[in-house]
Amino acid sequence: MLLSKVSKAFSDDNRLKILKYLSDGERNVTQVADKLNVEENLASHHLRVLATLGFLKSDKKGREVFYKINDVKFVSLIKDLKKSKVFREIILRALDE
Repeated sequence: MLLSKVSKAFSDDNRLKILKYLSDGERNVTQVADKLNVEENLASHHLRVLATLGFLKSDKKGREVFYKINDVKFVSLIKDLKKSKVFREIILRALDE
């Protein structure tokens, strides 16, 4: 995975808030927008960016789309970062804390 893609995904505070919110379970666009106190179209944009990069999975239930964290993508990201000595040391330090 390219670092530039990861950087893009995590470059916005709202996207980081979305990831934290979704770590408690799947949510639809309305729930995400309400939690962030933003318009649904903005929440949808951020969800789409994260999903396009693979960090979220989506599941359509009727007329609604629910988003959840893509665990596999985050594991892949950690494995990629672990290949770098600097990031490996950071990861190991973080796990010790």
